[in-house]
Amino acid sequence: MTIIAAFAPTSKETAICFLAAVVCFALAAFAGTAARRFPGGAVGLIAVGLGLWLWPTMWNAMETAF
Repeated sequence: MTIIAAFAPTSKETAICFLAAVVCFALAAFAGTAARRFPGGAVGLIAVGLGLWLWPTMWNAMETAF
């Protein structure tokens, strides 16, 4: 099943999540006009970045546990 194995360690989906997280961290670090447009500002971007960074790891842990 492709859905269950969506976030394999070397998959494209994992790379996209990590890249999106790094973009969120960079936008939060240079909190100019981009961070002001996002609800919560730079802190909100950090929260989204952490969520994107941890999502593949949580997905794999849940898949292994159950």
